[in-house]
Formats: sequence, structure tokens, C-alpha cells
Amino acid sequence: MSSIGIVFALAGALATAAGASWEPAWSGPWRYDTEPRGVTPMDVRVGADGRVFALFELAHDGESHTALARFDEGGAFVWLREREGFEGRGMQVLPDGDVAVVDAFGPVVRVRVYGGDDGTVVWEDQFQAGRIAAGSRQIVLGGDGVLLIPAVDGNDVVVARYTPRGERLPDWRWSPGIEDLLAEDIVAAADGGAVVGVAGDMLTGGFLVVRFDADGQVVFHDRERGGLGGGTFNRRLFLAIDGAGDVLAQGALQNSRGDMQAQVWKIAADGARLWTRVLVDPIDERFTTEAVGLVLDANGDPVLAQQAGLDERFRLLRLDSASGALVQNEVAQSGGVTRTLTRAPNGRVLVGGTYYIDFQGHVGARMAEFDADLRPCRSVDLGTQYFSTVFDGGAQGWTGAGGTLFGQTSNDAHAMRYDADGACDRVDAIFADGFEDG
Repeated sequence: MSSIGIVFALAGALATAAGASWEPAWSGPWRYDTEPRGVTPMDVRVGADGRVFALFELAHDGESHTALARFDEGGAFVWLREREGFEGRGMQVLPDGDVAVVDAFGPVVRVRVYGGDDGTVVWEDQFQAGRIAAGSRQIVLGGDGVLLIPAVDGNDVVVARYTPRGERLPDWRWSPGIEDLLAEDIVAAADGGAVVGVAGDMLTGGFLVVRFDADGQVVFHDRERGGLGGGTFNRRLFLAIDGAGDVLAQGALQNSRGDMQAQVWKIAADGARLWTRVLVDPIDERFTTEAVGLVLDANGDPVLAQQAGLDERFRLLRLDSASGALVQNEVAQSGGVTRTLTRAPNGRVLVGGTYYIDFQGHVGARMAEFDADLRPCRSVDLGTQYFSTVFDGGAQGWTGAGGTLFGQTSNDAHAMRYDADGACDRVDAIFADGFEDG
């Protein structure tokens, strides 16, 4: 083949890859019949039977509502249940197919369990426990199916507990003393306990990680203040527990220059600090860096999505679990402000976020997929349809919930499904030395 032929072949291959269309397997809409209305996706989960449950913040008639919607296995809307006045904080599909939802307003936290079949209220309760951050994992299943909810009561870090039938169990509590706390994350431990992530005082408190055993006794409490006295500001903390029972934490704190800088640290099951790794901007280490999410790969290595200062592309980092060393740094072709990170059972990872679609400040959604080796695989621009999306990785693929772009005053809710095993659209190895003449 001539050099010109190779150039055209390469250009054609690149065009094919760039133009490859990653379309949803299905998309199911839902619309509230009032104007104006606003829908923001909060979380999405898939039950063992394939049912899709999506948590939305729904605004209409002058009030905010926490809304749970069910879609069937093919995306058809089935029902929606809402409750006014509170903001969604998390959801969990229970082993029997029912769905637990946590929402909050001020210091009041509410728990409501809906029947998975028809959305009837199975049981509900509320308690006053101080602030609980918005997040998709503010309720988890512990040992014996007990529901665990992180909260703050005055100066106490609290794990509120309920049996599957709604019986309130004694709280697990620990206090660092007088401090302005905010519950951020919780992970259930294999031994029946739990690990709670808490943001301390915004200017000085840093992040606290507290581990409770199955009896509610504190195994350890660990505090990370960063490089300049503990400033957190965005107060987002992400946790994971590996197969050995060690805890990994990820959050952004002020560095010695006063800039926010993401870091990851690992704590042994007994509370000993194993390592701490500060993440720098790949272009200039002086720039602010933050990171979103924390998942573990098949080897237990932490994987996170880095938001770097000048580089808006979606970036995935993998650290060595034993040492904290950076072992992989991958960048997608698309990007934006990173919002979500999730992993599928086959090892693929999805990063999602938003970007500006015009000069008036309106935003649209994007997502990028990385293969099981964490190399960039596919991406899709959803900015012509959705201003925000959330996704969950499962055996069925990437299941999402989205809020459509606003028209005059309103928008609608969608559930959607993308495959998580399709061919990647990159061109890996096409070379031409320019000297062929045949």
C-alpha cells in the first residue's frame, strides 16, 4: 500500500471510531402534569429482579419533594411516589425488593420504605439528628439486613439503625468534642460493623473516619487535616473497605498554599495509618485538584476520578493499594465537571459530569467509559437531552436517571440503560512509516 493509501486508511479508521454511536438500549420518560416543574436526579438502583428505581428531587407548586419512581426492566414508567418538603439523601433496594429512602430537612431525617410492587408505604419513621449531607450512599445494609444511616446529633457522630421491619435499634455513637460536623458517607463492614465518614469544622476540622464494630463499639477514629490546618470547604468524603478490612478514604483538603488538593489515605482495620497520597495536577502541581468517587478494582486498588485545574477531560487514576503509589493515569477524550463514578461487575468504569452548553450558564451531561484495564473506551454527549444524570453499574449495564434540559420553565425525568460491554471506539495500533510504495 502507498503512503497516501495508508494515510487515507488511518483517517477512515479514526473517523469511524470518532463517529461510532453509543446509543441507549432503552429510555423511559416520566412527566409531572403541572407547570412550572423541575426534576433533578439523585440516585438510581436496580433490584435483583431487574426493576429500576430512581430517586429524584421534584419541585412543583412552590415546594420541593423527594420522589421515588419505578420503571420496569425495559424502561416503561410504572409508578412514582413523592413526599413534600424534604430533600433526598439516599436510597437502598432491600433484599425483598422493597426500597428504603432517606430524606432530610434541617435537623430532621426521615426514613420511609416503599413496597417494590406498588409503591405503598410499608413503614416510616423520623428522627432529629442534625445535618446529613446529600449523597447516594446515606443508607446502607448492614448485618442481618439492618438499615444503617449516618447522621450527626449535636457533637455526636451517629449511626441510626432500623430492622427491615422498621424497629428502631439503639444508635451507635461517638463524639470528638464540640465541633461543627456533617455526615458524609457510610460503608457496611463484613464483620457487621460500619465505617462512617464525617467532615469536621470547615476551616480546621478536616475529615474524620470512625469505625464501629458489630456491637457499636468504636474500633478507631482517624482524622486527616491536609497540609494547612484542616480546611475542607466542599466537605465531600468518599470511603471504601477492601477485602482485608482496611479502609480507604478520599477527599480534598487545603494544602500548604491554601489551595484545595485531593488526597487518598489508607487505614488498617485496627486504625493504624498505612499511607497517605496527595494527588497533584498533571499540568502544574500548584493548581487546585479535587477528585470524585472511590471504587476498588478486582485487585483492591483504589480508582478515582480526578478533577484537575486546567484540564477538563475526565481523568481516571489508579493507586497501588499496598503503597499508595500512582500506577495508572488515563484521560478520556471528553470531559466536564466530574459528578459521578461507578464500576460494573465486568470491571468497566463510568465517569459522568456536566459541561457548559452555552454562554448563559446552562449545563449539559456527558459520560465516558473506561474498559476493564481502565483505558478510555467510549464516550457520549448527552448535552442535547439532559442537564444532569446519575448512573449505577450492574450486570445489566449502565442504568441511569436523568433530568432533561429545561424548556421555558419545566423539565422531565427519564430512566435509561446503556450497555457496558460494547466494543471500544478507540484506534489502538495503526502505524505508517511513510516509505511504502507498493
